[in-house]
Amino acid sequence: MLPNTEIQRPPSSMAEPFHVSIIERCHVSPPPDSIIPAISLPLTFLDIPWLLYPSNQTLLFFPKPPPKTTVITLLRQSLSYTLHHFHPLAGNLSSPPPPADPYIVYTKGDSISLTVAESNTNMNHLSGDHPRSINNLYSLLPKLPLTCMSRDTHVVQVYPLLAIQITLFTDSGLSIGVTAQQAAADERTLDHFMKHWASVCKSLLKKDSFFAFNSTPWFDRTVIRDPNSLKTTFLKQWWNRLNSPEDSIQETDHNIVQSTFRVTPSDTNMIKQHILAKCKTINEDPPLHLSPYVSACSYIWICLLKVQVTRDSKDGPLYLGFNAGGITRLGFEIPSSYFGNCIAFGRCREMKSALLGDDGIVFAAKSLGKEIKRLDMDVLGGGDRWISDWEELNIRFLGSPKVDSYGLDFGWGKVQKVEKIASDHDHGKGNVVSLSGSRDLKGGIEVGVVLSGKEMSAFTSVFNGGLMELAQ
Repeated sequence: MLPNTEIQRPPSSMAEPFHVSIIERCHVSPPPDSIIPAISLPLTFLDIPWLLYPSNQTLLFFPKPPPKTTVITLLRQSLSYTLHHFHPLAGNLSSPPPPADPYIVYTKGDSISLTVAESNTNMNHLSGDHPRSINNLYSLLPKLPLTCMSRDTHVVQVYPLLAIQITLFTDSGLSIGVTAQQAAADERTLDHFMKHWASVCKSLLKKDSFFAFNSTPWFDRTVIRDPNSLKTTFLKQWWNRLNSPEDSIQETDHNIVQSTFRVTPSDTNMIKQHILAKCKTINEDPPLHLSPYVSACSYIWICLLKVQVTRDSKDGPLYLGFNAGGITRLGFEIPSSYFGNCIAFGRCREMKSALLGDDGIVFAAKSLGKEIKRLDMDVLGGGDRWISDWEELNIRFLGSPKVDSYGLDFGWGKVQKVEKIASDHDHGKGNVVSLSGSRDLKGGIEVGVVLSGKEMSAFTSVFNGGLMELAQ
């Protein structure tokens, strides 16, 4: 189950204020006695665009678990059992030369990379809402193994799909960092995987002899229809990118920090009423769709612009992008346990001068509401431009408040903090804001913002000050 184990001893002293020591690297496969046939999954048109986007990264912080040796054994064993059901994640993405399609393939013996580490700091510092160094958070996340060349002469590149890092802290808490190739699984699928893993681990801890899987993954790709032949369009764009020089990866600025902001249901209702009142004052029709999501995103969009407006004084269009769930929008039945991507892409366009005016939040909400309504009616409309539209984004919202990661419990208590981490590839390419459901407040939204230390101080003032002003 655990071949190729590499043990590293941590250094005898910790000279740096913050340090993470790798104590073990290994590979975890499904149990040796698992009867799993080799599987090959073609990518659908909903998967292919994500080949061009950085990996999905999530950090989960947990309170004090059982003793170190026990918890590592439990997590490793339960991960192996879980991979029996989610075995494609232990496989690889194979990219043959054109005109062949890329596909996911699993064969017996495939595995995922698991890293065990220790940190010399207190978990509560890294899991708080205050500004934390993005580089420190990155050190708790595993990197996907490098792309390699396959022995199969017909396959050019092979991409691992999943890597996990467990980090133990001085206050006995731990974090689980998950890095996944987004072309293999969207946030819904990864949440399905994590919930199974937690359930198995909890059963092992309680010494239960039976693992209850409420819904096993659905691997049949034929349920995804492609009425607009978008797969052909996306494959051409993917092949063109393979022949283009790669963007150079710059080291992340040490002054970049991530903070968490909380938007309560009371806040979103207050923002909504403010938008509706302004619409009446300026004789504007109200937004077509003014949900808590639209209210929160509109407010965050305006707050970010107020902080960063001095970067460029020229007027012009600004673009905001977000993921749109496809299971309820595509118009044909898709099992909720479908394994793969089932999300579309939404893009809003509005002039900077309108957004920065006194009534900017109205135009932000109208733009978001209009785009969501368009997606509800024709989610694939303009789909051929999804990839090119990404290049124009000034801000992108990732994650979804509807995914309840705070429900995860591996047996020693629910998640203390969830962090969605933007890839270091994203820095310098516009703002990436992460959204997740609230741990303590039903209907609340947790917002992850990444900025320089100076900009974060300004954003905090604008964000909190704006909500206080609305509450008066």
